[in-house]
Amino acid sequence: MKRIRDRLLSYIGRGEGCRQIGVVIALVLLGAATVYGQVRLSSGRAPVRLVVYAFSTQEEVFTQGVFPAFEAAWEAETGRDLTIDGIFGPSGTLAGQINLGAPADVAIFSHAQHVTNLKVGRRVQERNQAATIGCTPMVIVTRSGNPAGLSDLASLARPGLNLLHADPRSSGAGHWAVLAEYGSGFLPARDAAAGRARLAEIWRNVRLLGPSARAAMTLFELGAGDALITYEQDAILARERGVPLEIVVPPQTVVAEHVAVIVDDNVTASERPVAQALVDFLLGEAGQEILGRYHLRPPDCGGDGFQAVAQPFRVEELGGWSQVYRDLIENVWQQQIEPRLDLEPAIQLLETGE
Repeated sequence: MKRIRDRLLSYIGRGEGCRQIGVVIALVLLGAATVYGQVRLSSGRAPVRLVVYAFSTQEEVFTQGVFPAFEAAWEAETGRDLTIDGIFGPSGTLAGQINLGAPADVAIFSHAQHVTNLKVGRRVQERNQAATIGCTPMVIVTRSGNPAGLSDLASLARPGLNLLHADPRSSGAGHWAVLAEYGSGFLPARDAAAGRARLAEIWRNVRLLGPSARAAMTLFELGAGDALITYEQDAILARERGVPLEIVVPPQTVVAEHVAVIVDDNVTASERPVAQALVDFLLGEAGQEILGRYHLRPPDCGGDGFQAVAQPFRVEELGGWSQVYRDLIENVWQQQIEPRLDLEPAIQLLETGE
């Protein structure tokens, strides 16, 4: 910087005849000095701020576990201060907000279809592959003592049950629950008609929708409904918070696979290294230990201390997300099931204790 200033002074001080040329050159050099200073600032030890969007059930996992540990590790390694802002909500809603310009640098989604949505919206580059950070089977949550005697997904079709459900319009958990319900009817004989029939039978008992898995669990905690299908991880977290409930692990159920992705359209050159480091941290030993502490199974869905699932299945066994989302969510659920829903106001369900 001192060398540039000295050159400026020498050009300007050469006399009146060269003054105009000197002023032009001075302006050019001043601009170069500004850029040079910005580059040094961005590549030095300047503080970094990262914005992370994550689906609803991960709020305490990340705010209490992942973010503090990663910030400490990053600052110890680089000497640079790091601030992470976390935004939490229904996975589908967050994907829509990012496509509309929300400033997420990293997104944690309930499933990979929401990453595909960002690629269609040109927020994530096609070559950018989402990383699966963990999995959790879809389970049934019911009242203490399991008064309805629920044992599997088929039992949710019994007449007289009042079911809560995460809304497939906004919630990734809603999508995973639909896959679990459909798969329980489809997989025994690979019969699509049987899968659709099972789905319709269960949804005849759905009385209340929550915009996210966490919202549906909150309604259950407040007394609404007899049961709901949700993530094993969130069910265990609710039990640890003191919610009186029983967890029924169906012998055949889908395992939900959660993903992380860098939002290419938002992340800057100075933010990308820390964004990538966060994804790597989630996949590494320290990050996996934290996620496991909050009851998320590892990406292979193994792990010690978790109840075994007799017949787990993945979305690929139903055709993969591109096919399932089109055929099952958009065509079957949205067009055939949603218009026939017989929902009751939440306040009425809460007042009656149903």
